[in-house]
Amino acid sequence: MSVLGYFIRLHARRWRWLAGGLLLMLLAVLSGIGLLALSGWFVTATGLTGLLMAAGASVSLDIYRPGAGIRAFAVGRAVFRYGERLLNHEAVLRTLADLRLWVVNGLLPKRRQDLAQLRDGELLNRITTDVDTLDQLFLRLLAPSIVAALGLLAAGLLMAIWAPLTGFLIVVLLLAGSLCCIGWLIWRGHRPGTELAAAQSHFRQQLIASLNAMTELRFFDSDGRYGTALLDTGRHTARLRLQLGQQTALGDSLLTVLSQLAVWLTALFGIALYGDGAISGPILVMLVLTVFALGEILRPLPTAWQQLGRLQWSAVRLFGLRQSDSGPVPDESGSDAPAEQPLRMEQVSFRYRDGQPLCLDAVSLSLHPGDRLAIVGPSGTGKSALLDLLMGELEPLNGRVMLGDTMVNAIPPTRRARQLALLEQRTVLFQGSIADNLLLARPDASDAMLWDVLELVELAEFIDGMPDGLDSQLGPGGGGLSGGQARRLAWARTLLAPGNLLLLDEPTEGLPMDQGRRILERLSASESQRVIVMVSHASAVIPDTFRRLQLIDGHLQPRGDGR
Repeated sequence: MSVLGYFIRLHARRWRWLAGGLLLMLLAVLSGIGLLALSGWFVTATGLTGLLMAAGASVSLDIYRPGAGIRAFAVGRAVFRYGERLLNHEAVLRTLADLRLWVVNGLLPKRRQDLAQLRDGELLNRITTDVDTLDQLFLRLLAPSIVAALGLLAAGLLMAIWAPLTGFLIVVLLLAGSLCCIGWLIWRGHRPGTELAAAQSHFRQQLIASLNAMTELRFFDSDGRYGTALLDTGRHTARLRLQLGQQTALGDSLLTVLSQLAVWLTALFGIALYGDGAISGPILVMLVLTVFALGEILRPLPTAWQQLGRLQWSAVRLFGLRQSDSGPVPDESGSDAPAEQPLRMEQVSFRYRDGQPLCLDAVSLSLHPGDRLAIVGPSGTGKSALLDLLMGELEPLNGRVMLGDTMVNAIPPTRRARQLALLEQRTVLFQGSIADNLLLARPDASDAMLWDVLELVELAEFIDGMPDGLDSQLGPGGGGLSGGQARRLAWARTLLAPGNLLLLDEPTEGLPMDQGRRILERLSASESQRVIVMVSHASAVIPDTFRRLQLIDGHLQPRGDGR
């Protein structure tokens, strides 16, 4: 509950929107109660007046003010409900945007090895589904509960004008009965609600993993087995939904019985008061219909409070995702490390998981401005891990990685990005224009700078031939470009980054060998002050200007073939 309270405080940032929506929701409920109560009084009063006039009695009844009140309540109810929908949904959407930004800001300082511990689809599921679940916190849980409590209070005050004791007893009965029903639903629904949230998350993870591996599953004739696992998870989810639905139906039935009991007791006490001459017939009907209207504001409560377990589960997952496993976020203040300071690895050892052999064993390396280094070796020898250690994305098992006199992983991410630029082995492009993808690395870059890096990676002629040039739109994941073109566009973006240490992971992957070598030669000649470190399993593409080392059994060794 403390974690859920934390997210309630986050909602309070939009308190003006939430308060406005809550006020309109309350006014809509009170208008509904007033409409039913006043209509009952008016119909009864006009009926009795007509009977008396038919019997020859001289009576009069003002029909204009009650009629105006009925119209005002009817119109007000519609207007307030429409306005409440607008304000509350606007407030919830703004809050969800705040939550997503809050989650992303918490993920940015985390290292890749921390995020890699999450299974396929789990990170996406937390950012989307768990955040979306929390939109029920105010709109489906807190707001209806607050409105129900205030509605009960308003109805009690209205009844107290003519029948104070009856109003007090009815309000106490409805309040106590509702709390007991809600408490029972929380007790019975917490476990299946939590299990349902976990089952839905597991189902989405299984589905995303299966879709990502659809070709392999079909090739190895394993799609049936994975389909059966998805079906089993879906059946388990359906059973939990059925269990929760049965509990909700029972809660609704209990509150309906409670509401009808309150109406019956109001009528019973009201008849006694009418017999004593304390109230008139129209007032009796008004009191009964007032209590009857309270059933409408109590009806959403069982469904709302049964979701408490699911809300808590999502809140805990989001809060745990936001927390950093890497300790406190370093201070962003301070100046950047001078560009001329060397980047060093000192007796660094690393393995991905406990029990595995070391992929780096006491590796030492020193890089100075203008250095060109190529590390070769077959896949799986730890070349990418070496680059991630230089970037500070991985934590060494032993030894340390230093930029000047500062450990790389102690440098805040935003300052580190101004010192090091990395081209990952996986090409990542975003839906948007070509310029948008390039400007991610340097938002203030001019068009001339963009064309320069595109020329360097031999992509300028192709993009210049596109109808919109730099403004040409790409689909999701860089759709519209071939694999080699996407690779070169990602390479160009990396070159725009301000870092003086350029780290390239398989930069020529997907490119013709002669083209990859030309780009590397041109890069080596143009970036004279940058440190360039590349790893590759294709030694033939490496220019002669690069010093070559080979990674064998966790150790860096000079190439024995002279290449």
